[in-house]
Amino acid sequence: MYKLHELQRDFAGFVFGDSGKIPHGIIANGIAPERRLAVYRNNTQTGLSQALRDTYPVVNRLVGAGFFDRLARAYLAERPPAGACLIEFGADFPELIVGFADAASLPYLADVARLEWLCHLAYHAADSSLPDLTGLGNVAAADCGKLTVALHPSAGLIKSKYPLQQIWLSNQADFDGDPHVELNGGACRLLVFRPQWEVEIRPLALAEYRCLAALAGGEGLTVAVGTALAADPGFAVESWLLAGLRSGLIADIVLP
Repeated sequence: MYKLHELQRDFAGFVFGDSGKIPHGIIANGIAPERRLAVYRNNTQTGLSQALRDTYPVVNRLVGAGFFDRLARAYLAERPPAGACLIEFGADFPELIVGFADAASLPYLADVARLEWLCHLAYHAADSSLPDLTGLGNVAAADCGKLTVALHPSAGLIKSKYPLQQIWLSNQADFDGDPHVELNGGACRLLVFRPQWEVEIRPLALAEYRCLAALAGGEGLTVAVGTALAADPGFAVESWLLAGLRSGLIADIVLP
C-alpha cells in the first residue's frame, strides 16, 4: 500500500529532482500526470528561485538572470527547502557557489553572497533596547574580567581578501559613482549591523574585528580586549565600549 510519506517523498523528488519519476496513483482528471505535476514543479522552482534572487540581488546583478537561474536550480536540486519559512531559505547558497564549476572564474562571488546573507539576517533580526547597566556598579573589581558582552542580535562579521563593501555598493540600484572595482585592492573586515531601521555595513580595523569576533564567540571581555590589544596596542578600549553602547551594537554587559 502506497503510504502518505512515500507519496510526499516521490512528489518532492519530482518537483526538485531531474528523475521525472511520477508518484504512484496520481489522478490528473484527464491530463497526463507528468503534465499536471510539471505545473507544480515549474511554479515551485520559479517561486523559490525568485526568493533566492530577492535575498541575493547583488549576486544576481553580477552574474545576470540566466546564470543566476542555473545557480538557483542547482541549489534547489541539491538542497531543497527543509521548512516553510522563506526567511531561513538560502542560508548555504554561498557554499553552492563555491562548488559550482561555472562560477570558478568569479572567486569573489561566494563572499559577496555571504555578505548578502548577513544583510538578510540583520534585516530580519530581533530588535534590542539599550542595556540597563546600573548593576555594574555592584561588580567587584576582581570580577570585572569575567564580564561578558552581548552584541545586538543583528550583528554579523565577515572578512575577505576582496573589497566586498565596494562590490556591494557599486551594484546598488541607486549607485552613481565609478563602477570600477579593483579586486586586488585589499582585504576587508566588515560589520553588518541594523542599529534602527536600515542595515549598515561598516569597515573594521583589525583590532576591532578581533575584539568583536571574540565577543561573538562567547569570550569574556578580558580575553576579547586582549586579542584587540595584541593586534593594536593603541586600541582605545573605553571609548570603543562607550561608542558601542551608544550605537546599540553592545546590547548588554553581564556577569555570568
